[in-house]
Amino acid sequence: MELRRPVFGRTTLKIIAILTMLCDHIAYIFVDAWENEGLYVGMRILGRVSFPIFCFVLVQGFLSTRDVKKYLARLFIFAFLSEIPFDLAFLRTPFSYDMQNVLFTMLIGLLVLIKMQDYEQEGNLIKKGLVLLVGCAAAIVLNTDYSYFGVILICVFYLMRQNKKLQMFWAMLLIFIYGGREVYAVFALPFCYWYDPQRKEVRLPRYFFYAFYPLHLLILWGIWRIGIVNGI
Repeated sequence: MELRRPVFGRTTLKIIAILTMLCDHIAYIFVDAWENEGLYVGMRILGRVSFPIFCFVLVQGFLSTRDVKKYLARLFIFAFLSEIPFDLAFLRTPFSYDMQNVLFTMLIGLLVLIKMQDYEQEGNLIKKGLVLLVGCAAAIVLNTDYSYFGVILICVFYLMRQNKKLQMFWAMLLIFIYGGREVYAVFALPFCYWYDPQRKEVRLPRYFFYAFYPLHLLILWGIWRIGIVNGI
């Protein structure tokens, strides 16, 4: 009897990504790394699964969207809407320039893909390389979450889209080069490999996944704040 490999649609990938991200953020905000080291590390490792999936889904959205300008506008709006919740949750202040939320990384990545697609039609490798360097530099200067690593990972998923095995290989190599706890992000790659764009799934409202990011950060910060005020 032949075993069938699992197949995931885009909605399933997004749900896996937001649940593992939620797990990661709960650990970061509420779990004491010294008192509960095993729980903290385990939840943070599980959380590493989320970002590569978000990058992969971003590329799939870019390749399938009918209006890239609207796609870009949505990401731009929610990146700015998410900044205060991000600063509150992770930096304990409503405004900070120390780090920008991950949607800015993805926004930069999307801008890079748009320009790469233009240069791809020209067959100009030098221009594609330069636009990637500019995107990485922007992520570093703005100090976005995942920084240049996120921009490069998005480009790897895009440039290797015609060959899934090479796509996963280069993504894995990049993850291992980046190192640290991020090496556990390789566990996201099987989900991306088994993605099927033709798989029919129930589609959740378009803005659900955009809104989830700032809302869950705001809720987690609110719970943390109530706990601090009440001495919990």
